Amino acid sequence: MNDDLFKDMRTLLKHAIMSEIEGYTFYDLLSREAENKEAQKRLEGLRDDEKRHREILKNLFEKHVGGTLGQLPLSGITPLAKAFDAGKLKKFNSEIEYINLAIDAELAATQFYKEGATKVDDAEFKDVLTELSEEENGHYEILMAEREALAGNYYWFSLDDSAPLED
Repeated sequence: MNDDLFKDMRTLLKHAIMSEIEGYTFYDLLSREAENKEAQKRLEGLRDDEKRHREILKNLFEKHVGGTLGQLPLSGITPLAKAFDAGKLKKFNSEIEYINLAIDAELAATQFYKEGATKVDDAEFKDVLTELSEEENGHYEILMAEREALAGNYYWFSLDDSAPLED
């Protein structure tokens, strides 16, 4: 990861906030496209988490940096920016492509927050970044399970014979 992102709290937080905005936009647009109600609810949950994360980061900015937030970077630290085209979600060939992009984004966010937590001295700031890393990792795990379900690999624990797992 680019060390310039961690050079100061202002830079770290601005990139993180932009990433959360991209995540919110991505999951919001995707939830509107979802025809399956359960998928729509999961996407809305991820969207709402991104909004909550953004608020947490804005509060950190106000407390630890102060002043106005000002201009945010053009894109965050995740690959989600490439999913947008003129404010709309690009059309991909399959749901798997959307999920793979989201998985990559959640993994990047997990790593960003985890690394950020190792670079800050303030205990509260470190705790928040660690918590965000854990939540983004939870999103990653949810999306991995969704991808496996779409690929038809959700029967792993329902084998007819449990013996292969007990050897």
